[in-house]
Amino acid sequence: MTQPSLIHSTASLAEGYVAINEKTTEVHEKDDHTVGYDNPEDNPTYPRRLLLESHRASILSDLQQRLVSSQIPEQLEESGWAYGTERHVLKDLAREWLHEYNWEEELATLNDDFDHWTCEIDGINIHYVRHDPWAEENATSASGEIRENPFAGKAYRMANDQGEVILPLLLIHGWPGSWYEFAKAIKLLRKRGRFQIIAPSLPGFGWSDAPKTKGWGVKRMAETLHKLMLRLGYTHYAAQGGDWGALISRTLATLYPDNCLAIHINMLPCLPPRPLDQPLGFLKAIAGFALPGAFYRNDPRAQESLRGLVHYARQEGGYFLLQSTKPQTLGYALQDSPMGLLAWLSEKYLSWADCDPLDKQSWPFTSKELLTQIMIYHSTDSITSSMRIYYETYANRDTEWLLAQVVPSRIPVGVGIWKKELFMVPRHWAESYLNVVSWNEFPKGGHFAAFERPEEFEHEIVSFFTREDVLDAFTAKRMGWKI
Repeated sequence: MTQPSLIHSTASLAEGYVAINEKTTEVHEKDDHTVGYDNPEDNPTYPRRLLLESHRASILSDLQQRLVSSQIPEQLEESGWAYGTERHVLKDLAREWLHEYNWEEELATLNDDFDHWTCEIDGINIHYVRHDPWAEENATSASGEIRENPFAGKAYRMANDQGEVILPLLLIHGWPGSWYEFAKAIKLLRKRGRFQIIAPSLPGFGWSDAPKTKGWGVKRMAETLHKLMLRLGYTHYAAQGGDWGALISRTLATLYPDNCLAIHINMLPCLPPRPLDQPLGFLKAIAGFALPGAFYRNDPRAQESLRGLVHYARQEGGYFLLQSTKPQTLGYALQDSPMGLLAWLSEKYLSWADCDPLDKQSWPFTSKELLTQIMIYHSTDSITSSMRIYYETYANRDTEWLLAQVVPSRIPVGVGIWKKELFMVPRHWAESYLNVVSWNEFPKGGHFAAFERPEEFEHEIVSFFTREDVLDAFTAKRMGWKI
C-alpha cells in the first residue's frame, strides 16, 4: 500500500475505527481505576480539573518582604555578564517583580486561557494542560449521560471533520522551564485542529507533586508520562521536547516504540558514531573537537555545534555539576531567597536565549513572561525538587544508558536546530542512533525555542508531524496494519 493511499483512506475508516474503539473501551472502564469507588471522580487516578493557585496563602506578602530586605552584592567594574547575572539587570527585574508584576492576575489568565487537569500516576499527582475538543465530544453518551470515565480510551479519534489525521501530541519541558514554555505555541496549535495536546508539568515541577523517593531520573519520568498518556486513552502518540524534554522524548521512543510513534527534539545530545559501526566517522568526530574547521570544512552548522559543546563545558556547565551532586544544598538557598532564585534562573534564561542579556530590547520574551516562569517555581515551592532530576539521572546513569541506545528505525525523528542551542551535535552523529527524517536549521533562536520563537516552532513541529510518513505510521498502527 502506498503512503498516499494510506492517508487518503483514513477519513473513510475513521468512523469504523471509533466504533471498534468504543467496544474495547469497556475494558478500560472496568479496570482497577474505578473499582471500589461509587463515584469514579473520588479516585485520584481519575483525571480531574485543576485550578492553578499558589501553594501558600502568604506567598505574596512573604515575597514582598523578602525582596525589600534583600542585600544585593556589588560587582566588578566592566564585568558585564561574564561573572553571572549582571547587577543592574537583576535590580531592574526585582523592581518590576516587586512593584509592577501581578501574580494573581497572571494566575487568572493562565486559568482562563488553558484547561488544567491533574491525574495520579505512580502515586504522583501530575498536572497537565490539555487541549482535546474530540475528547469533550466523547465525554457524554448519546443519551446525554456523563460517561463513567470519558478519558480512558474514549478520547481517541483518527480524523477531524475535514478528514485530516489528528495526533495525540505530548509536549515535554525541561529545566528551568515549565509547561508555560509552550503556552504561546499551544495557542497556535489549537487553531490547526490537528492535535490532541497534553503538556504536563514534570514530577517535581510546578503543580505536579514532588516525588518522595529516590530514582526519578529521565527513565522514570518517561515511564510516568507514558502511563499518563495511556491513562488518558492515547494508546499511540507523538512527543516533542527540548532540554530534559528531548531526553525524555528519546527515552519514550526507545522504551515504548509501539506507542510513541514519532518524536521531534530541539536539543540533540548524542555520542559520536560507534567505532565498530563507523570507524571513520568516529575518528572524524573525535578529531573534529580539536579542529572543527578542518574536519567539517563544508558544514558550518557542525562546526558551530562542536564549538558550542566546548563552550558549554567551559563556560555554562557549572550549574549541571552542582545540581547533579548537591541539589538539596542549593535548594535551601533558592527556596528561601526569591532574589537568589531570580538571579539563578534569569541567568539561565538570558544566557541561553538568543539575545544580549544587557540589552532588554533584544530579549525574545518579555520580562513579564520571564517573571511568570520564575513565579511558577517560587509559588509552588518546586525549585529544589525540580533540580533533583539532575542528581537522579546522574546517579541512575540514565543518560549513559540512553545515549548508548539506538532508537528503533521505524520511529521517525525530526530535529529543529535554533542558532544558539546549547547542546547540539553534527547530523552524522545523530544518524548513528536515530532515524532522522527531518533536519531544519534556523538563523535565530536559542535553547527555549517554543518560548522564544513560538510561530517558527509551531510551524516546524506541524510540518514534521503532518509528514506523510509520520501520518502513515500512525494510521497503520491504529488500524493494526504493517507498512
